[in-house]
Amino acid sequence: MKVYLFCSGGFSTSLLANKMSEAYKERGRDDVQVEAMDFGSLDSVVEEADVILLAPQIAWAKEQVEEDYPDKKVYLMSVQEFGSMDGNMLVDKIEQGEN
Repeated sequence: MKVYLFCSGGFSTSLLANKMSEAYKERGRDDVQVEAMDFGSLDSVVEEADVILLAPQIAWAKEQVEEDYPDKKVYLMSVQEFGSMDGNMLVDKIEQGEN
């Protein structure tokens, strides 16, 4: 499974992507790849993604991403989730299918 995190520049989500990767590994999920990217690259990489996770600063794009890619799971991080930098919290959100 490929989980792609998107934010304005891809920098602030890098640390979070690493923490999510660690959380998946701790759960025995070596099959999950988590990467952070800048939102401008979405169209060029989206076909590879199974899950699209949007940072709060690009919350405005969620509906459009869902419309453009109806076969993808799209999640929006809350300000609290993003600010906590808690990889386990976001892994739980994805596994529980919370939007």
